[in-house]
Amino acid sequence: MKKILFGVCVLVLGLNVCAQNRGFVFDSKFKPLTQEQLEMHALAEYARQMQNKESFEFYKAKAYKRLQVLDYEGFIYYSDYALKYGWYNAEMYYDRGQAYEKLHKYGKAKREYKKAIKKGYYPATHALERCKEHHKRWKEGNV
Repeated sequence: MKKILFGVCVLVLGLNVCAQNRGFVFDSKFKPLTQEQLEMHALAEYARQMQNKESFEFYKAKAYKRLQVLDYEGFIYYSDYALKYGWYNAEMYYDRGQAYEKLHKYGKAKREYKKAIKKGYYPATHALERCKEHHKRWKEGNV
């Protein structure tokens, strides 16, 4: 996280230097941020990210408590909140797919499995194929 924030600071400073060297003028009143101001912005961003992570972990825990008692809709509800904080857990997408599948919402289940695969959770590949078969049988009334 610190590396990312440092990278953002370097990028901002680099763009400013490049613009000044090439004669571009963004704003005649523009003053580059001081080192202290950059550090303050970086610390504020770090604090915001940590707050988001704490919120993600809080709602993730609530979601998995709902899943333990087989409350699939409750799991989806709390996992929605968890994922809104910008953090993700590829396994959570997989579990959301399973929850949607249990609720016979196969289209949503397929989307969640695809997200899990995209995030690198490859056991979701088999689950996606299984979901397609369940959906097909459910449409035919053979479930």
